[in-house]
Amino acid sequence: MATRLIIVRHGETAWNRGNIYRGTYDIPLNDNGRQQARLTAAALKRYPIDIAYTSPLSRAAETARITLAPHGIEASPHQDLLDFDYGEWTGKQQEEVRQTWPAEFEEWSARPHQARPPGGTTLQEVSDRCTTMMVEVAARHDGSTVALFSHRVVNKLLVLGALGLGLDRFPFIVQGNCSFNEILVQDGTFTIESLNNTAHMIEGGVDILTADF
Repeated sequence: MATRLIIVRHGETAWNRGNIYRGTYDIPLNDNGRQQARLTAAALKRYPIDIAYTSPLSRAAETARITLAPHGIEASPHQDLLDFDYGEWTGKQQEEVRQTWPAEFEEWSARPHQARPPGGTTLQEVSDRCTTMMVEVAARHDGSTVALFSHRVVNKLLVLGALGLGLDRFPFIVQGNCSFNEILVQDGTFTIESLNNTAHMIEGGVDILTADF
């Protein structure tokens, strides 16, 4: 049987709007992010979501609560969906990071698969845990529709893992706030059915940040 994965990025936060690195810091949704989540709930009502998992951070967990309300289920926290750790960059604006750590910022901008922010993690380390989790969840819930609520970096890595692409392709995947991706898993094969779907927010007239941040 086929398993359908619906992978959702959390709604907007004040730090998204301020170009501030979030990582593992628990910054909550802002009002616009909650409205984005409500529109995501309406868009996903048509799916019979059987089970869900979320990053333990509140911006993802609240997005999950709002989105899953029509389904009458709650998402279980899963540590493997936790965001990328930016280390010393956490809580700092992108421009400040560029000026304070020019070499490290250039590496992250040009070759993120080779970079490690000071005191942070690498894409490979996060990819190893979140992709393993995705494969295990798809097998455990064979034939079900499963929603995963996580973060920009994690979701991009999940898409790359599903496609079997290298981490050097990381810059070429976009994940907007409250976008969702649909992946069909059958006999261990992953097929992308939709990617970075934000049509529900465009139709709903909600504000969407254009930068991939």
